[in-house]
Amino acid sequence: MLINIDPMSSLSSVDDNLFIAQQGTIRDSATIDRIRAYIFKNFKTQLKNRETFHKYIKTMPSDFQNMINKVKHSDEITSRICQQFESSKCDIKFLDDIDELYISHYNIDNGGDQGLFDKHYDGVLKFVKNGTIIRALVYINSEDNFVVHFIDSKKDVHFKTNDFGLLDFNREYHYVDGEYDDNMKTEDNRIMLKLHYLVCPDCSETYIKTLAFFNKLFSFDITRTAMDYSKNPQTPFQVFVGFLCNLFRRLNNISVYLALIAGIIVFVIGIAIIYLLVQFVYKFTKAPLTKLRRKYLKV
Repeated sequence: MLINIDPMSSLSSVDDNLFIAQQGTIRDSATIDRIRAYIFKNFKTQLKNRETFHKYIKTMPSDFQNMINKVKHSDEITSRICQQFESSKCDIKFLDDIDELYISHYNIDNGGDQGLFDKHYDGVLKFVKNGTIIRALVYINSEDNFVVHFIDSKKDVHFKTNDFGLLDFNREYHYVDGEYDDNMKTEDNRIMLKLHYLVCPDCSETYIKTLAFFNKLFSFDITRTAMDYSKNPQTPFQVFVGFLCNLFRRLNNISVYLALIAGIIVFVIGIAIIYLLVQFVYKFTKAPLTKLRRKYLKV
């Protein structure tokens, strides 16, 4: 269901290269049903847990991956992607390494997964003008009242089971509106696939592989790892990492360059702290019995 929103509600600067968000429906409902049945059978704990859950498709059994590939390569999705490119130049690259199963539980607790619901960009490569990474959100199960607000595309969508949404991974400013239901039944869980595609007309294979590499490095190897570690934070360090996740998301919302500068600063500070700790340990263990060592070793 599409709902028009006020164009003035968008506070982000719309990129001229934006892939406009799209909505569609997967016709092969039988495959969606089999995927759902597999998830209900094999992820009972994750369905009951409070926090969100991500798992890379590539780490799952081959029969499950085959079902996913049927959906990912479906004409409903690929044809909708190519509608916004010249047909002769719509050479879709399938980014299978970063495809995920996602069990979505609305969670606003300042942890790493809060950014999945607050206003955000999925990626951090908005400054890259040549090449578009598209995320397909395929709704395996959706029996809730959540609404996804695609701010730059000026669309609000309430996705239901079998629906899919397409958005520009790096350029679409968006958020999810909803609330967690403590009485939610297993069959009411919001479950989706996050599938990824790259379209880069007139780009060399080297350029495409480089873009895919840095997208995976920054958005998944670093950001996703930190988000998963700090979701539903319990320890002081998890709280700290969750704080950083939300800080960098907000900085990225303002400017990717601001987030990059802050990231460099945090990295340098981290290296400096590690260096000082290593130096302290080295001097403590190698130096003669100084007063400091005598104090701690009590000799």
